Amino acid sequence: MRASPHSSVRRLAPALLAWLFAAGCADQSEPDPSPPVAPLIMAQEASAVSAPIILRGAVVTADGALKQGYVGIVGGRIQSVSSRQPDLPGAEVIRTDGIVIPGFVDLHNHVPWNVLPRWHPLRRYANRYEWQVDPDYLRAAGTPFDHVGASHFCAMNAWGELRALVGGTTSIMATQPDPCIHGLVRNLDFNSGFYGTTELDREHIVSVLGIPLPDDPSGRADFVNAARFLIGNPGFEALALHVAEGIDASSEEEFTFLQAQSLLNPKGVLIHGIPLGPPDFRAMADAGTALVWSPRSNLELYGTTADVGADLDAGVEVALAPDWAVTGSATMLDELKTADAWDRRHLQGRLTPRQLLDMATSVPAHAAGIDDEVGALRAGLRADLVVLRGDATDPYSSVLRAGPREVQLVMIDGVPLYGDATLMRKFWAAADLERIDVANAAKALAIPAAGVSVAGLAAELAPALAAEGTSLAPLGGIDPPEPE
Repeated sequence: MRASPHSSVRRLAPALLAWLFAAGCADQSEPDPSPPVAPLIMAQEASAVSAPIILRGAVVTADGALKQGYVGIVGGRIQSVSSRQPDLPGAEVIRTDGIVIPGFVDLHNHVPWNVLPRWHPLRRYANRYEWQVDPDYLRAAGTPFDHVGASHFCAMNAWGELRALVGGTTSIMATQPDPCIHGLVRNLDFNSGFYGTTELDREHIVSVLGIPLPDDPSGRADFVNAARFLIGNPGFEALALHVAEGIDASSEEEFTFLQAQSLLNPKGVLIHGIPLGPPDFRAMADAGTALVWSPRSNLELYGTTADVGADLDAGVEVALAPDWAVTGSATMLDELKTADAWDRRHLQGRLTPRQLLDMATSVPAHAAGIDDEVGALRAGLRADLVVLRGDATDPYSSVLRAGPREVQLVMIDGVPLYGDATLMRKFWAAADLERIDVANAAKALAIPAAGVSVAGLAAELAPALAAEGTSLAPLGGIDPPEPE
C-alpha cells in the first residue's frame, strides 16, 4: 500500500535512511556519479529537432519583459536572449506571437495522485492527520489510490506528469520514487537529468514527506542525523521538508523542533508552514531557509494558509506550488490565480504579477539550488520554457490570466514536447504527434520525446478507476474559485 502524500511519518523511509547513512559511511562529497542507465526520455529523439531554434515573441527575462524578443536555442540550452534576431546559422525561426516564459518549477506536488478528480472536504481540519482518516477522504481518494496504484502506479505517475506539462510545468518534486519514473517532466528529487546521469534516486535534492512525531524519539534522532548529513554535504543542493501542515499546536511543534535542533539552514525548503508567525519567519530568514506556499490546498483543508505577508516582511524566499490536484490546483497556472486572488483580498495587492511569476519560476529554482540550470530565460541555462498566448504589451498579467488552453508550447532541454497542434507540426512529422483535446483546444504531444501515449494511459487508467467508483481527472483541469 502506498502511503498518503501527507501521511503520518513516524520515521523516515527506511530506504532513504539506509541510503543516507551508506553515503555518509562512504564519506562521499557528492551523490554517487554512477554510469547512466539511459538517456532522458525527453531527449531520446532530440535529433529530430537538433537544428538551432529561434523563438520570437514577448520574452520575459530576469531583467524585465521584451515586447518583441528572441530566444536562441542550441543543443538544448539557451544560446541568447535579445531584442534583435540572433545570427544562428541553420536556425528554424518560429514566430510564436506569444509570451515566452521560463518553465514552471513546482517544488511541492504528489504526482501520481493527480489521476484522481477533485475532492471537496465536508469540513476543515486541524492538521493533516485528521483528514487522512476521514472516511469521506478514504472513500473519495485514499482507497481508490491504494487499489489502483497497486498495479497501475507507473501509468498514474505518467498521467500526473502530463497534467503538470499541459499547465506549463517543466520541473517538479515527486516525493514517491519508483523505477518507472523516467522524466516526462524533470523529477527533481528522482530523475532530473541535471547531473550527467539518469540513474534513479541519485539526485542532489532530497524531499521528505514529514518528520517523525514526538512519540517516536528514536525516529527523530535518526531524522536529525540524516538531515545533518545532508545539510553538511556539499554534494546536495536542497532538503525539502513538509512541516507545520495544520493550524494546531502539534503542527507548530514540528517547526520548533527543527529550530531547536539547528536544522534551519540555507539548503532548507519548508513546505506549508501554516501556523508560523513573524518570529518563526525571522528565524527562517536568518538561516536562509525558504518556504513553499500552497494556498489552494491549505484553504480547502484547513480554511487558511501561511502568513505570506509576514514571511515576505521577514525576508524569506517564498515559492508557489499546488501541492496536488486532489485539493490543490490542477496546474501551476491555476495556483497562480489562487495566489493572486489571495494577495488582492488579504495582502492589499502587495504582490505584483511579476513577483508572482517569479514565485513559480526563479524563486523555487534558487531555493532548490538549481538556478544554474533552470528557472529563467538566460544564456547558458537549459531551454526549459513555455510559450503562452496573451497580450504582449502586458505579459505578466497575461500569465496570471492564462490557463492550459493558452499554452502554445512547452520545451524541455530544447525539445518541443507539447503544444498547439499547428505549432508542433513545425518541429515534428505528423506521424510523431498525438492529437489531444485540452480545455477545448487542439494540442499535440510528441510521442518520440514523451515516451507515452495519452490515449494508451487513459485506456489503462479509466477502467481501473471506474472499478473503484471514481473517474480519471482531465488533463486540462479547472480554474479555482477565488479564496475567501
